[in-house]
Amino acid sequence: MKNSKLQICDATIHPGEEVNLALPLPEQYSCAPLFMPIRVIHGKKKGPCLLIFSTFNGNELNGIEIVTRIIEHTKADEISGTIIAIPVLNVYGLTHFPQTLPSDDYLEDCFPGLETGSFGERLAYIFTHEILKKADYCIELQTGDLNHNILPMIYCNFENSATKALARTFNAPVITDVSSEGNSLRQTTDNLNIPLLVYEAGEAMRFDENAISVGYNGVTNVMRHIDILPKAPIQEVKPIFSQDENWVSAHTGGILRTDVSLGQVIKKGDVLGRIKDPFGTGNAESLKSPRDGVIVGINTTPLMYEGLPVFKVASFIDYERAETTIEEWDKKQDDSFLN
Repeated sequence: MKNSKLQICDATIHPGEEVNLALPLPEQYSCAPLFMPIRVIHGKKKGPCLLIFSTFNGNELNGIEIVTRIIEHTKADEISGTIIAIPVLNVYGLTHFPQTLPSDDYLEDCFPGLETGSFGERLAYIFTHEILKKADYCIELQTGDLNHNILPMIYCNFENSATKALARTFNAPVITDVSSEGNSLRQTTDNLNIPLLVYEAGEAMRFDENAISVGYNGVTNVMRHIDILPKAPIQEVKPIFSQDENWVSAHTGGILRTDVSLGQVIKKGDVLGRIKDPFGTGNAESLKSPRDGVIVGINTTPLMYEGLPVFKVASFIDYERAETTIEEWDKKQDDSFLN
């Protein structure tokens, strides 16, 4: 069946067209206009609309590259349905890093937005009404914070069966349950009945080819699963599901020496790292795991203040299966995540 016309940003996009759009955003104090670049790939054949976006905070460089590669390798005559690809959602955050918004609010708290609200609320309102409401599925691409390296994983709401099925298809080794509570974007997608996947890998302000490759292949798998692309998804491993993740914080300040790696299975009481006085006095203080689990995040800076998050530990019911799954998945990657 032939696709229908699509209306975005006062532009009419016909079936078979690939267009670049610029969504007007709230103005800056200099009165300089600000635009959100958008790539729309509108297939000739009818199908679902997939929204892919990155750079929610302004520092997620891996996501920019993933979206760019999807744009480069996807053609309108090859797909059924529509792809709306946004490499940089928060243009202000990218161009004013480390500041994410000119207002005091956080973008994740601004949805579904307010037409006459703060800068963040206006940005969220424009995005929600011009873009998000046109999507049938949504993928957000994230990284860890600065100096926080994250094992590739998917976050989704396990109560939504369609979203959970998409998460399995993405082919990341770990899938973690998250609720909509406390995140206005998730609440908005839930209210609109749009399945949302959040892919997180690597760290902010750094390119990580492994994380980019896993993300690109995962998005492609999702497009195959929802029949935007004709081929069947490539399922290399059966992912493991986590119900709980927590950061282990430094109980003292000093220089950190890490004893574990991403993806490593650990037991309660295992030494994760050692923190020592940078001036060479005193003994090193061991940082031990409070629970059994898998290391899914590591603070990569050796300079530790007391109370800083250092290791992110995900909990699983079957730890032997978790270890086997991550090892099997890692062997299939171009470069190993595990040291």
